[in-house]
Amino acid sequence: MDLLTAPRHFGRALGRADTVWWTYWPVPVVTALLSGVAYALLLRPGLNLAATEALRAAGQGGSAAPTFLSHVTNAFGSVFLALITLGLMWGLGRLGAGRGRDVRGARVPEIFSASFALLAPLYLLVIGFVLLTPATSWALPAPGVQAAQGHLLDLQRAALHRAAQTPAALALCLVALLGTAAQCALAYPALRQTTGSAARAALGAGLPLLPALAAQLVGVAPLLIARASGG
Repeated sequence: MDLLTAPRHFGRALGRADTVWWTYWPVPVVTALLSGVAYALLLRPGLNLAATEALRAAGQGGSAAPTFLSHVTNAFGSVFLALITLGLMWGLGRLGAGRGRDVRGARVPEIFSASFALLAPLYLLVIGFVLLTPATSWALPAPGVQAAQGHLLDLQRAALHRAAQTPAALALCLVALLGTAAQCALAYPALRQTTGSAARAALGAGLPLLPALAAQLVGVAPLLIARASGG
């Protein structure tokens, strides 16, 4: 949390500390898991309704949820992209920051790992938005259900469009994109202390920015496209 409130102080303290690159590994891992849970929960109600409509069209009564693997796949995609983002920040950040001001290095992995503490509470807020969203917000539009004619994939597309219109979906997209940019912004003053060079700190914080944003954009692109199309 020191990185979020006083990044320069964090950088100075980190320069004196006896840390290793994996010291803060729980922070990005927990954040990645929360991002996966948020995305899976966002799509879950619509996917459940889509499965029920598919069963109804097939002449079967009752309701049924998609296979557990469907929800796990949705969660895994976000988790995977969050870890890819971490890898890009580590690799490109090290390339830009260089060796640092002393033999202990620029501490790029520790700084970027700690920066994920910014996103963890934000993903919790997104999860809260999802849970507080009224059930009517997930209801599949009648024209979409009729056009799908019982085909599960078409019903799932309709469910994605409905989910994309919710405030929770917008919050998820903003956290993924703006939060990633904020991580790089927070990394700069900390790297300024561990590298001893403004130019190296700027490279260390700036080189990962666009690739990390691209990785996150891949994850939220379906929501953004569906939202732009107006459902």
